[in-house]
Amino acid sequence: MTPVSPKDEKKYTYTAIIERLGAMIRNGQLAPGDRLPPERKLAETLSVSRTSLRQALQALAERGVIESRQGDGTYLLTTLETPLAADAIVASIAEQSGVLHDVLEFRRMMEPEIAALAARRITPEELDRLKVVLCDQQRALLAGRAEDRFDAEFHRLLVASADNGVIDQVMAAIQTIVDQSRSVWLQSPERRLASVEGHLRIIDALETGDAAAARRAMEAHLTEIEQHILGDRPE
Repeated sequence: MTPVSPKDEKKYTYTAIIERLGAMIRNGQLAPGDRLPPERKLAETLSVSRTSLRQALQALAERGVIESRQGDGTYLLTTLETPLAADAIVASIAEQSGVLHDVLEFRRMMEPEIAALAARRITPEELDRLKVVLCDQQRALLAGRAEDRFDAEFHRLLVASADNGVIDQVMAAIQTIVDQSRSVWLQSPERRLASVEGHLRIIDALETGDAAAARRAMEAHLTEIEQHILGDRPE
């Protein structure tokens, strides 16, 4: 028997999620206008990981099937009317997963070296601005508010602190692509906490001017975030 590749296993998981949501709609457990159960409960009901569920929900949102309302949960907007529609959504999820992998791979190539440069070149004023953004991110985390814009701003300021015009232009040009790894559908309380803790370690290295430590801190930060996004750690 031909072994099933990890990519195919993910596809089967996504297909199962779509099929089970469709069954919940058909048997009356869900109807347009209903709020979906909380993420943890829905993952348990569907017998899937929360990471796979988040990626499936992201694709469903992009197709207009569901909508996330800040502070009010996720709502079903329409039904999964045909198998063809479900197949299209599964294909969208597979494509999104590949894009995320590429984005994270790019970030692992670039951002540790950016952090190392910043450790050598950052000014006291730039370091203070990073600390202010991190404080804002921490406050948003404690208040249960979305803090992805502070995450993005932290990394943008770090790029500026590296003081390299070419790197600055390249990162600015692809910001929209990189921000796909910060999608609201890929967030979780655990990931948000990991982001804050990773930024704290990076600032500690920047304060000492230790380029090697800053590089290691960024590598560890990106590795942990990737584990939360792609599900390489138990949930």
